[in-house]
Amino acid sequence: MTPDEPAGRTPEPEPLAPEPPEQEEHPIVAWARAIVLGIGDTARDMLEAGRQAAREALDEGWQRFDEKTRHRRR
Repeated sequence: MTPDEPAGRTPEPEPLAPEPPEQEEHPIVAWARAIVLGIGDTARDMLEAGRQAAREALDEGWQRFDEKTRHRRR
């Protein structure tokens, strides 16, 4: 606490240094980034579609199995 500050008051933090200005991205880099992100999104969508189809196929397989074995003769 300095002599010119009132008692019971906490000093304010020093302001942060200004952030450097962002540099503009080169158009080719921006284009390449867009393509890479698009490929990633497409791959995620394809994987999710494949997983959904596999779940449905598994459910259908169990359903056919149950239909075949449910009313067997003893």
